[in-house]
Amino acid sequence: MTSCSIVIPVHNHAALTRQCLEALMASPVEGALLEIVVVDDGSTDSTPDLLADYLENVRVVRHEQASGFAGACNDGAAAASGDWLVFLNNDTIPEPGWLDALLRYASEREQVGFTGAKLLFPNGRIQHAGVVFARNLSPHHIYAGFPSDHPAVNKSREFQVVTAACGLIRRELFDEAGAFDQAFVNGYEDIDLCLRLRRLGYEVHYCHESVVSHLESATRYALSDQAGLELFLARWSNFVFQDDVLYYVADHLIDIAYWERYPALLSVSPLLAVLDERATATERLLAERSKELVEAHKENTRLQVELLEAAARDSLR
Repeated sequence: MTSCSIVIPVHNHAALTRQCLEALMASPVEGALLEIVVVDDGSTDSTPDLLADYLENVRVVRHEQASGFAGACNDGAAAASGDWLVFLNNDTIPEPGWLDALLRYASEREQVGFTGAKLLFPNGRIQHAGVVFARNLSPHHIYAGFPSDHPAVNKSREFQVVTAACGLIRRELFDEAGAFDQAFVNGYEDIDLCLRLRRLGYEVHYCHESVVSHLESATRYALSDQAGLELFLARWSNFVFQDDVLYYVADHLIDIAYWERYPALLSVSPLLAVLDERATATERLLAERSKELVEAHKENTRLQVELLEAAARDSLR
């Protein structure tokens, strides 16, 4: 029988960890032995007390000081016993069947090295449906903010990279690739791992049937994004390639029609983009409104997390 270990790195935010664990335990996996490994990466809140309540169902690894995402995940993987490893953020709420879908998808494809899930913002829109690279090779979550029922996000397929906020990998491949590189500090570790797997000849895929809600960045440590980006570019700029437009064209969100002579006719879905230099007043207003909604959503998520944690603190008094 297949065995699978879910590795959850945590640093404070005990209420979110409880929410995640309760969701996992409410959704048993069919045909697989399941193990949950939580790595407490130097938490200073009530997380140790919380995890003590789950010792019958959860294996706990404790760090006295925070080592970061890569170190926590690596130590969790070292303590895990499963043939498969799932890395899962604690600010997630997996939907029923999420892990069955990941295991089924990866098991049917021998060349798949890492498989990512469909991640949703709390409002039900897309947070992750694969990662693409722009012309300057900066990575971006494709279709972030799209409706979750849009055809473009409901097709499982290959990408150069997916996020490890929820990702599945065979244990032996994780070891073969060399685990997460702790030279990255809470950013770009998953990108680096996916690219190392691709360099070894394995594929990286997005599985749209595995659905998880994600409070993106709610539990992230202090970031060192610029340093991580510079290290990523120094290591991978000759390997990774721009692919964002390829997906937009394949998904019929950008189309080009040709006359006998140029200029060609370019059509772009308004759901995807507005024109920059010749944007109409309406388009500029829509773009600005979109930015405002994103910021409002981030603030709402932050407040939701604070309320959840306050309720958890009150229950301990």
